[in-house]
Amino acid sequence: MTEQDFIGSVRAYAREHYETGGWSEVEECWEDGDILEYFNDANGNAKKAFKEIKDTIKLRFDYAEDIRNA
Repeated sequence: MTEQDFIGSVRAYAREHYETGGWSEVEECWEDGDILEYFNDANGNAKKAFKEIKDTIKLRFDYAEDIRNA
């Protein structure tokens, strides 16, 4: 998978899951370079990079939910 393919797949996932779990942040706030950083950190392993993005989004979303519910 190329870098552009990975960025496109993450963006497509974010659009599809826009209303759930914080993915709107990726669609609205993340630049391609932000996504690419995960891909590069995973040495081009798309599956590993996507998992890291998912984990990051979940952590940030859960934290925001805790603040909203406080």
